[in-house]
Amino acid sequence: MSEEVMKTISLETVREKLLDHIHQEIPYDIEHRLVDWKELRDGSLRVEQHLITQKMSQRKILVGKNGSKIGRIGIEANEELRSIFKRNVHLILQVRLK
Repeated sequence: MSEEVMKTISLETVREKLLDHIHQEIPYDIEHRLVDWKELRDGSLRVEQHLITQKMSQRKILVGKNGSKIGRIGIEANEELRSIFKRNVHLILQVRLK
C-alpha cells in the first residue's frame, strides 16, 4: 500500500467516525487537513490531522464536553487505522478555529 493511499485512508477513516458521532450537527464547511505523517523508528505511524471550523459554536460541537466527542472519534479512528495498517498508529486530532 502506497503512502498516498494510506494518507487518504487515514483522512477518510476520521471523517467516517466524525459523521458517526456528530450526526446532523456536523458543520459542512469544516476543513479537514492532514498536517503531519511520520513513520517512527519503531515502525509505528504518527498522524496529525486538524479539523478547522468557521465558528466557535461549531468547534464546541466537535470538541464536546471536556473533549469527550473528539476523544471518542480519535479513539475509534485510531483502532480502525491500527487494524487497517497492521501497526501502531499515534493519531493526533486537533480542532481549530479559522
